[in-house]
Amino acid sequence: MKKSRLTKILVEGRPEFLAKWSGVIEEASNVRIDRAPSTGLVMLKTRDSVSKQPFYMGEVLVTECSVSVGQHTGIGIVMGEDPVRSYQIAVIDAAMNANLSITNQLLIELELEEESIQQKIREEAVRIAKTKVQFDTMEDYNAKS
Repeated sequence: MKKSRLTKILVEGRPEFLAKWSGVIEEASNVRIDRAPSTGLVMLKTRDSVSKQPFYMGEVLVTECSVSVGQHTGIGIVMGEDPVRSYQIAVIDAAMNANLSITNQLLIELELEEESIQQKIREEAVRIAKTKVQFDTMEDYNAKS
């Protein structure tokens, strides 16, 4: 699994999922905290929609953590102040980097979690679509008068 896909699932996933798997990993291996969860500011880079030029929109508060499982490091960074979540993401990232024996089961569960996230996105899109105004019906009304 690519790192970008893994990160997206871990950041957007349910807190119960992270708590379960970080606990399983802590029981199965020795997790060492290299850098305790701490807050910091990072610049948010975005692209101008008209000129397509990148620019920095401003600063964003993040919580970051770094842990090790064996010789392998894991990093967890989340927007906002959430030290528990950043730690749990770092533990799962380190386990994936270390390729522990439980990673095969973890990969299966990550794919299920990704499907759950996609389902939530689809449900939200349906809710949003219900609120859209249909301007073409207003044209038809005005054309009849």
